[in-house]
Amino acid sequence: MGKFKNILFWFRQDLRVFDNVGLWNAIEDGENVLPVFIFDEKILDRFPQNDKRLGFLKDALIRLDSQLQEKGSRLYSAVGDPQKLLPQIVKENNIDAVYTNRSYGPYGTTRDTNIKKSINAEFCQFEDFFLVKPENVPVRKVFTPFYKQWKNVFEFSGILNIDKKISTMSTSLSTVVDYLDKFDFENLWDVHEGDNILKNFDFCNYENTRNYPFQDGTSKLSPYVRFGLVSIRQVYDAIQKSNCDNDVFLSEIAWREFWNHIAINFPWTENLEFLEKRRGLDWLNEEKLFEAWKEGQTGYPLVDAGMRQLKQESWIHNRVRMVVASFLTKDLLIDRRWGERHFENYLLDYDRNVNIGNWQWASSVGADPKPMRIFNPMLQSQRFDPECKYIKKYIPELENYHPGQIHNPLRYNLSYAKPVVDHFERSKIAKNIYNKQNIDI
Repeated sequence: MGKFKNILFWFRQDLRVFDNVGLWNAIEDGENVLPVFIFDEKILDRFPQNDKRLGFLKDALIRLDSQLQEKGSRLYSAVGDPQKLLPQIVKENNIDAVYTNRSYGPYGTTRDTNIKKSINAEFCQFEDFFLVKPENVPVRKVFTPFYKQWKNVFEFSGILNIDKKISTMSTSLSTVVDYLDKFDFENLWDVHEGDNILKNFDFCNYENTRNYPFQDGTSKLSPYVRFGLVSIRQVYDAIQKSNCDNDVFLSEIAWREFWNHIAINFPWTENLEFLEKRRGLDWLNEEKLFEAWKEGQTGYPLVDAGMRQLKQESWIHNRVRMVVASFLTKDLLIDRRWGERHFENYLLDYDRNVNIGNWQWASSVGADPKPMRIFNPMLQSQRFDPECKYIKKYIPELENYHPGQIHNPLRYNLSYAKPVVDHFERSKIAKNIYNKQNIDI
């Protein structure tokens, strides 16, 4: 006999059956479980038309429906505002409890609070998104002490495997597949690939390959974690099974949790720079330069290759993310918020808290402060793409150029675009802006 007769499980950033904490608890506690995904119009409206990420979401939901069918159930869907829809669904289906995994974004937390008050049923949330609950780590402003505390309190609880059928009550809701049949979105990413990466990725060599964009040295797990196609515990389990020194990859997971830690404990950083001395900087914000950056036409090949990769693949290599962010803020002298919004429009692995944290860090205004660092895009390409394999992949116009020419766009005339600014001159101006000194351009 279950704790509740009818439980609605609300899928969100956890589009999988395996190792899903909230779903596992719903099946344990409910005689019947109704799996539901709601197409939130407030979120969908933020997607550009024909956004490739909607294709990924579509395929992910079809995959989830298939997983549920293996357990004797289906994934049902509704379209609209969850704050209005859930009370209706609860009432019409005699739901005793709504189970879901905890959300941490500002919109999600407010939404969930409102729903909890408006439904005539229990509202139960579970921790599925992090390895360590945010409240279990003392407040820290710098990553290294956070990471030490984080590792001290973390205890791996293992992987949850749902090994029994899901009993689902009848409902008037449509299956998610019926709704998705209306759309023909393009998707460049295989939604099944996350499991293959966990099995085959070389975690042991990650430290040696992660900075070189021409190599397949990063895992590309972030989109699968972002949509919940694999759990963060599965990633940790795969790291441990690699049986090698994997602290560098583990720290990447911790960075993701650190930026959420900052957002939760210092919520004002959503709109305000973490460092007080770096607020109100006198950005130049030239639209023409911003357009050149967005389109990969700055005349600095590594920057442009990264921006073109972002538009083509909805993803960008981690090292190159830092380079393009530094270039926007330190060379083009454009407010990092412009970059945040552009990444929000394209990144498949977009996470609001992580995106804000990374952009604040790259623009030297955020938590975990370091001495102001300006990436030289020419030295970065020489060091991390010496043969220009990455650059030529995304800028085919440079196919017949020698690497020595490509790495020195201020000296050699590259036919695809002339440098929009002089890196060395703009670096001097950036230092004045960051020191809040008067500038004359």
